Amino acid sequence: MMMDKNSFGFCENETISHRIQELIANNLLGVEQLDKIERRYDDMRNNFFSYPKDFVTGSTKEWEFSEGLEPFTPKGRDFYYSDTTAVPIPITHTNFIDLTTRAKGQGRGAIGLDLPTWFYQSSEAPFIMIVAQDPLRSAKWYGDKEDEKYICRDAIVSSPFGLQDAHHREKGNGGKRVWLLVQKLLERGYNVYLTDCRKFFVYDHHESDVYTTAEKMNLYSAILKAEIEIVNPKLIVTLGHDADKTCRGLLGDNCLLSGYIPHFCGTAGHKIAEFFELQGKTDINELAQLYADHIEALVKNC
Repeated sequence: MMMDKNSFGFCENETISHRIQELIANNLLGVEQLDKIERRYDDMRNNFFSYPKDFVTGSTKEWEFSEGLEPFTPKGRDFYYSDTTAVPIPITHTNFIDLTTRAKGQGRGAIGLDLPTWFYQSSEAPFIMIVAQDPLRSAKWYGDKEDEKYICRDAIVSSPFGLQDAHHREKGNGGKRVWLLVQKLLERGYNVYLTDCRKFFVYDHHESDVYTTAEKMNLYSAILKAEIEIVNPKLIVTLGHDADKTCRGLLGDNCLLSGYIPHFCGTAGHKIAEFFELQGKTDINELAQLYADHIEALVKNC
C-alpha cells in the first residue's frame, strides 16, 4: 500500500519541527549541531520515497544527501557506505561528549541516535506516540572492524525503524512492520510520533547498559517528558518489555502509558501469538490490524 505523502505530512508542522530540532540540539548533540539537525530533517522529508544507492532500480530514485551529511566513510577511503541513509553527526553536548572521549579499549564506535519522526495529518487529529527502547547500530560497520579506520565516534543518525527511506519501509524486518502499523493508525485519523526512550545506543547491548547510568537516565527522562509536552499524545505505546519497563522508570506512573505490547518484529513472533492468542501463522497485514485495533481500544479507554 502506498499512501499519498500529502495525506500524512512526514515530519511536517513548523512548530513541532522547530521545537524538536532545538530539543535535540540543546539536550543531545549540542547547539553547534543545530544546522546539521535541521538539514537532516530536510533530507528525510525530501527523500521519503527515495532509496539508498545500493537498492536503487530503474524505476526508483536515489537518496540525495546534503553536503556534509553523507554516510560514514572509513579513513583512507574516498567513498562512503552506499547501502544506508544513516549519517554521522558529531556529538559536542557536554552531557554526552564522553561518548567520543571514552578510555582506550572502550572508545569504540557504533553510537546510535534516532531523530524522532512524525506523521502529521491535522491539528484536530490526536497523536499516538510509539516508543522503542534504543537506536541499535551494528559494530560490524561502525565499531571496531579490523582497525581504527572503521571506528566512527560520531553519532550515527537515523530514525526509529528507519522509516525515512523507502527501502527500510519495504524490506526492513522492523521497518516494514511498523510502517504497516503507522499506516493503519493514519487511516483511523491519528497523527503518529515515533521516538526512543534511551536516546543513545553504544557499541553493543552490554556497553550501552553500562553507559546508561542513573545520571543519563535522568537526562533521558527530561528529554522524553519534553517530547510529550511538545506532542501532547493521546496514548504512549511502548513496544516490548524493555521499552515498557524503561518508560515507567523515566515517566513514573503515567496514565498515558499503554502497558506492555510485544515488539512488532519477526523475532517476537511467539510473544505476539501469545499476546493476541493466535493459532497458526498470521499475515503481517493482519498483525498490523490487530495492533491498531488494540491501540485504538486503549485510546478509547483513556
